[in-house]
Amino acid sequence: MAVSILCHDISDLCIGKPAVSSLHLSATVSDTISSLWRSPSQFLLIISDKPSLEKKPAAIAGSICLVDVVCFLCSEGKRQFVDPTGALGRSVSVLLQKGRVRRVEPHSSVLDALDAILDGGATELVIPLRPRGGNRKKHSTENFCLLTQEDLVRYFLASISVLSSIVSLSVSSLDLIQHDFPSIQPGYSATSALSLLNCHKTPVAVITETGHLIGELSASIISSLDLAAVKGSVSDIATFSVDEFVAWIEGIARKSGRSVPEVVVCQPGSSLVAVMVQALAHRVDHVWVVDEKDDCKVVGIVTFTDILRVFRYQLTGVEF
Repeated sequence: MAVSILCHDISDLCIGKPAVSSLHLSATVSDTISSLWRSPSQFLLIISDKPSLEKKPAAIAGSICLVDVVCFLCSEGKRQFVDPTGALGRSVSVLLQKGRVRRVEPHSSVLDALDAILDGGATELVIPLRPRGGNRKKHSTENFCLLTQEDLVRYFLASISVLSSIVSLSVSSLDLIQHDFPSIQPGYSATSALSLLNCHKTPVAVITETGHLIGELSASIISSLDLAAVKGSVSDIATFSVDEFVAWIEGIARKSGRSVPEVVVCQPGSSLVAVMVQALAHRVDHVWVVDEKDDCKVVGIVTFTDILRVFRYQLTGVEF
C-alpha cells in the first residue's frame, strides 16, 4: 500500500486544475506583468519555441511569478529606476530562474515527480494536459498543468494512513528543521531583503536584534500584491525599508480586497501532520519554528521540500 501511492500517475493530481497561461520567450517584462494580471494562477509558463506542424513537445524555458518581476525591478539598486520604461521593455528571459521548472509526462509516477524535485532541484512541475476524448488536433498547441510542492504535500496528506508511522512524530525528531535560514532586520532596505529572497529561494525572516520573529518576506506575501500597484510604484520600492515595504504591501492588499498571508509558526515539538495542516491551511510552503521557551525567537524553518524528502525516504528507503 505504501509503495502504491508512489505509483499513481502524476496526471491524477492535475484533475480539476486549470491550464497554466503561457508566454513566448520573445515577450517583454511589461507583457509578463499584463499576462500575470489576467492569469487564473500566480504563475506563467514561458515557451521557447513556436507551434510547429510537427507533433513535437513544446520546449519549456521556465516559469515566472510576481516575485520574479519584483526582484528583477529591484535587483540592481536604482539603476532600473533611472529608466523604468527601459526595464519594462526588456526580454522576459531576464526573469527566468534556471532549473526551477521540470517537464514531467502525464504517465509518469508520483515517484518520478518526487525525483524531479528532490534530485533535479525543480520547484514546479509542468505536465501536458491530455486532450479530452484522446483526440488532438494536428496543429493545436499543447496545454499544460503546473504542479507545485503544495500539490504533492496535499496528496500525501490525503494518504495519511499510509504514513501514520511518521506523521505523528515531531519535526525536531525527524530532523526537518533548517537552522540556517536568511534573515534581515526591519530597518534594512527592501531591495536587500528582495535580493536575499531571490538568491536563497526561501522566505526571509524579519527579526529583531535579539532574534525575535516579527514578520517575513516571502513569495506568498509578494503574490498578494496588486500588479498595477507594482508597475506604478517601482521608484517607491527602491526607497523602502523592509518594514515600510511590508506595510506598503499590506496597505495595497487591503485596498484591493486581498489578504496578506499570516506568518505561520510552530515549535520543535510540533508533529509533522500539524505542521502540514498549518501550512496548507494558510497556503504557504513553509512554517517558522520558534523556541519552546520563548515563542517569539525563531530557531529555524520547515519547508515543503524537507517534508517531501522525509516521505520519499520513508516510502522507498532512498535518501536525497
